[in-house]
Amino acid sequence: MNNTEIIQIFIEEVFNRGNLNAIQEIAHPNYRYSSPSDKMDGQEELAAFVVAFRSAFPDLKMAVLNQLSEGDAVFTRIQITGTHRGEFLGMPATGKRVDIEGCVLSTLRNGQIIEEWELTDQLTLLQQLGAVA
Repeated sequence: MNNTEIIQIFIEEVFNRGNLNAIQEIAHPNYRYSSPSDKMDGQEELAAFVVAFRSAFPDLKMAVLNQLSEGDAVFTRIQITGTHRGEFLGMPATGKRVDIEGCVLSTLRNGQIIEEWELTDQLTLLQQLGAVA
């Protein structure tokens, strides 16, 4: 299995299906995540994030739009859709649909994701939820 396939399985199993057991297989024990607004260290923090995100958006769907791979790095452009049915960023459920895009740069080591850096369109997300104009 190549690195792009590992990322695709990670997205499908962990985010789309909520299979937290897949985190143990796909994410390295020293997994690190960062974005302009968040940081996570380790599989447990990743699992807690997935649970919270899927609780806020139970019909969450993350789709791979494009991928590029070079060496141990995979760049993935994603689309995230879902309905806001639970608390998210301190906001109670709005029932509104969201549809945003983003990108993730993943670094793999020995077939596991060890580090990810993500940038998503958070302004559009907040606008779609009605939090900002």
